[in-house]
Amino acid sequence: MRVRCPNCGATFEAEEEGVVECPYCGFKIKLGEARDFMYPLKVQNPRHFLMSFIRLQSISPNDVDSKAQILDQRLYYVPFYVFFVEAEGSAHHGYISTDGAGRVEFMNYIVVPAVEGFEELINYPLPAKGRKYFERGEVKGELLEKKVHVEDARKAAITTVEESLKKEAKRYYHWNGVNVSLSTKYAELEGLVYYPIWKITYKYGFFTCRAYVDGVDGRIPYAEFPISSVKRFVNLTLSAVLLLVGALVGKALVGYGITAPLGSLGTALIGAYPSLKKSLRIKGRASTHKILDEVKEEIMPEEEAFRFIRQLFRKL
Repeated sequence: MRVRCPNCGATFEAEEEGVVECPYCGFKIKLGEARDFMYPLKVQNPRHFLMSFIRLQSISPNDVDSKAQILDQRLYYVPFYVFFVEAEGSAHHGYISTDGAGRVEFMNYIVVPAVEGFEELINYPLPAKGRKYFERGEVKGELLEKKVHVEDARKAAITTVEESLKKEAKRYYHWNGVNVSLSTKYAELEGLVYYPIWKITYKYGFFTCRAYVDGVDGRIPYAEFPISSVKRFVNLTLSAVLLLVGALVGKALVGYGITAPLGSLGTALIGAYPSLKKSLRIKGRASTHKILDEVKEEIMPEEEAFRFIRQLFRKL
């Protein structure tokens, strides 16, 4: 019989029932039994991992570790449906036209929480090693029972794959609008995994933030954090400078007709908008396994704003 290892995903032939060992990773598989697994808890001090991660964010306050106050800290064993998803199809430019179609494919595991309230953990990469068969007596925190129907979770897994392929196609083909048509999409349920997750709520100043900490290796699947007031002031100042430069250049170009100053002001507004938007944001979000919008914008160099200044001066 053909067996897929629930630990590493490899497939191999097994000629006997009972317990077989995966020849690739050594995981012992109980054939014909329930496919419920768990990971043992290893992280006992989640605050340390959370604060260390938040300090690494360039837009977080320098004193967040010393001034953050933990309001609630709970350990949950969250059930995850584990699907092995295979999908292939085509990506094309736009949502109606099929011009510029390119091939897309996906073959990997997708995990979906079997309970509500943990949507940020969809497609969270579980460790390749450390999984064992579920034993209720080894659960250290609150065990959550599955509430989400497996078919609803399967649909969420397929949707996650489609969105992932859209992002990949957009980045690879440099298209603005991308649509993905999957000719093949298959999600096989591999089992249920109970995974230890610390859920933390903390307060910094007037702001209340929440976060998850991985109970196995200390990764941060999702975290909210306050944005430094200094960083927000810098962005506000930068947007004001851009608008001022646009106004001065526009005034200098009045003699060339109305379109020239309007063009310079429009360019200044476009250049100032990202910094102005950042200055009004009070909380950021970050994750160790994916780049969220707030952090992605910060990774973009501030030279983007000065590029608009250079464009304005070229109009002189």
